[in-house]
Amino acid sequence: MTPFTKRNLLRIFSAVLFAGLLYALSVFAPVLKGRIQHLEVISISLMIMVSLFIMLFWTAMGVVGGLLSFLVALIFLYGPLTDLNPYYYSVLILAFFLSSFIGYYYHRKINLCDQDYTVTTEKIEEDTNLITNHLKTRTAEISAMSEKVNSLLKLKSIADKLSLSLSDEQIVRTVAEETYNIFGGDNRVLIFMIDRSRNELNLTDCAKRSSRASFSVKKGGIFDRWAMKNMKNLLVKDLRKDFRFSVGEEESSDDATSLIIKPLVTSGNVLGVLRVDSPREGVFEQHELRILDIIGELAAVALENARLYRRTEELAIKDSLTELYVHRHFMERLEEEVKRALHSGGSFSLLMMDIDDFKEFNDKYGHISGDAILRNIGGILRSRMSAGDIVARYGGEEFAFLALNCGEKEAVRLAEEIRKEVQNTPVVLRRKKCSVTLSAGVAYFPKDARLSRDIIWEADKRLYQAKSKGKNRVCSG
Repeated sequence: MTPFTKRNLLRIFSAVLFAGLLYALSVFAPVLKGRIQHLEVISISLMIMVSLFIMLFWTAMGVVGGLLSFLVALIFLYGPLTDLNPYYYSVLILAFFLSSFIGYYYHRKINLCDQDYTVTTEKIEEDTNLITNHLKTRTAEISAMSEKVNSLLKLKSIADKLSLSLSDEQIVRTVAEETYNIFGGDNRVLIFMIDRSRNELNLTDCAKRSSRASFSVKKGGIFDRWAMKNMKNLLVKDLRKDFRFSVGEEESSDDATSLIIKPLVTSGNVLGVLRVDSPREGVFEQHELRILDIIGELAAVALENARLYRRTEELAIKDSLTELYVHRHFMERLEEEVKRALHSGGSFSLLMMDIDDFKEFNDKYGHISGDAILRNIGGILRSRMSAGDIVARYGGEEFAFLALNCGEKEAVRLAEEIRKEVQNTPVVLRRKKCSVTLSAGVAYFPKDARLSRDIIWEADKRLYQAKSKGKNRVCSG
């Protein structure tokens, strides 16, 4: 209960008691006059009581209430007191003035206290409002910070998973799944990768809930192509109202209404496009675009690392001049194929080939010309490979061709075709056509040998038989 409420109740209570006292005095004073001795004591007690009430009115109601009670009391008590003793009325007036002065003094004090109370209350309310607003602001900031921390933890999880991925397919799948885990709901995640041969986008992966429609524009829509061409992020809050783009009929039939897109860029080259769209408008803001931007950067780095890894792996197992496998890798694969053939009862052929008189060719034309010949033969051998075949530069000018699922006759025919193509494919050196010949030995597994070193020995033996018989020929037995 506030002081103002208490004060209003005091006023009502005082008015009721004062009216009741005056009424009692006006009614019972004449009756008591003839019956009670020592009326002076009673009269003085009554005057004190009335004076106290007047003082109370001055205190509680101020000047108006105090004066009104003062006049009403004088009027009501004039008759009864003058009947008792005219002297009492003069004393009453003096008592009333004294009580009025005291009541007015306390009234002023109470008003000052009321003002202080009002100011203090307003200050407390203001401080309370400030504290409440500050609390709301801090709560919102804590909530936003919590969301950012959760987002960062999810981004760290993506980074950790991508760091363990070394294939494009695994990276794309991880990015699609983790991006959907962050955005979730009815959002749809699309990843387009660039087909370098055609310089166009291809839809590679998609993550969505079953209620969302599949994206029908497999080569990417106008928004995806814009992000790829300009290598810039894109935020569209409503596809139907964005005047920058003219959406085609096929894309306008899709259920996407708002979207964000991040091009996957590394070293100035666009690898693909990462897109998140929603069937509702105004879903995405700059915060969501920043999160997608970070995911896209992580994905681009992971894709580039995977390609560098593959390139490093290729450099480790391939000869840089001929682009054929090196001797070490060939021996490892040969050992694997021997074990597989023994386990499954399979067969294969091994061709060992050597360039005839290559040292004399190098001495005559130089090593640069020799390198050109080696590159040319490497290209011919690669063109003759079937699925699963392994071709290697076995030595300086010696080559090994592991022809899987190739019978003895087919292997001889393959060796003859290679020999003829090498002979009939000259290389232009210093405006002069130069050609070399090739000798080859063919061994068949498991007919000729059942161990890797033995089949190499057999093919090598037949290669040197071809050399000893005049070169530029194939020997198979």
